Amino acid sequence: MRTQPPLGGHPGLARSNCSGNAPAADARRRYASDPRRTFETFRDTLVEMTEWLAGKRVEVVALESTGVYWMPVVRVLQEKVSQTTVWLVNPLDVKRRAGRKTDRKDSQWLSEVALYALVPPSYLPSREQSELRKLTRHRTKLVADKTRYQNRILKELESSGVKLASVLSDCLGMSGRAMIDALLANKPGVDIAELALGTLRKKIPTIRRAIDGSFTPSTAMVLRQLLAMFDTAEKHSLAVDQEISRLMQAWSQEDKLTQTVPAIGETASAAVLAELGVDMSAFASAKHLSAWSGLAPGSEESAGKVKAAPTREGNKYLRTILVQCAWVAVRMKQGFWPQVFRRLRSRLGPKKAIVAIARKMLVALYYILRDRTPYRDPSTTATLSDGHRDRLARRFRSKLEALGFVVQINKAAPQEAVS
Repeated sequence: MRTQPPLGGHPGLARSNCSGNAPAADARRRYASDPRRTFETFRDTLVEMTEWLAGKRVEVVALESTGVYWMPVVRVLQEKVSQTTVWLVNPLDVKRRAGRKTDRKDSQWLSEVALYALVPPSYLPSREQSELRKLTRHRTKLVADKTRYQNRILKELESSGVKLASVLSDCLGMSGRAMIDALLANKPGVDIAELALGTLRKKIPTIRRAIDGSFTPSTAMVLRQLLAMFDTAEKHSLAVDQEISRLMQAWSQEDKLTQTVPAIGETASAAVLAELGVDMSAFASAKHLSAWSGLAPGSEESAGKVKAAPTREGNKYLRTILVQCAWVAVRMKQGFWPQVFRRLRSRLGPKKAIVAIARKMLVALYYILRDRTPYRDPSTTATLSDGHRDRLARRFRSKLEALGFVVQINKAAPQEAVS
């Protein structure tokens, strides 16, 4: 998200081009000389750069958000010169013509456009939010690793003729894992099907047929390693969850508010707050937040013709978690979200409709965090406007006529109020 900077620029500004091992820094003042120095990206020289910037009385530092190269520079700036404002600038906003690019020219150009407020800064999270964001994103990758290992384990079982997946809903649950370990141990005289627990004991005859297979030495080795990697990912995921819970204690009030939204639980709430933060003043409006997250429709217009455009690129982590929550919300038996989804699905299709639901959910989160008020489910029996009522009538009449009916619509007389 990019917020609009103050008009008129800044009296003192520096630009650091962090694209490699030696960023170029350009300290500029309006109507003054422009000293330039080059610093290496080692920490000692970055600290020296902050001292140089402080000596030049620099108020704003602008950097290109290229890869991860900007992160150590921002960290040192936040530690050493916390009073300095840091602007992260999208490289696409300051891209120059090919064939004329050097680090010094880039530094000079960005300091000039930022000095006169020609480029907007990107959203920069606080240090506390960055710590939480790193953990929630790492947890997402750990869950993906667990799913990948689980699928590979099931593939090896199927290729060996072990049909546990056809009988057990979770092959890596308590019963399934005990059976797999027993198959790998290959102990004679052991009835592996008797390891079934709970209601699975009713399926013991079927389980005996499902495990009537054998592993080659190579398959057994691969399965043992996959199971070990799955256990490691599970252990790391639990440790990350504990650390996330500890960090979320500082935002306990906001956490409770976000969890008032249907389908948003503890894990989703932590992921949403890690991406959004708790200060909604960083976003000019709910529409700006929707565009930053990648849930707003794109636009493509040329020569007076409007063309179809997909949603714009945005925060993929926030978009993913909101779409997942939207699917949970629309599958509820009743409420506001299933009704809106059914209405949108008939016109847009399920995929576009679920993105629209995710955007509505994000807008609700924006106002919840801005106003510090819990979620209230909108009324599903709100009075329709005359235009909306007429559109519904025309659509339903066309559907009935397509089925071979002759339809005549007459408005009912308004009912008199009973005194």
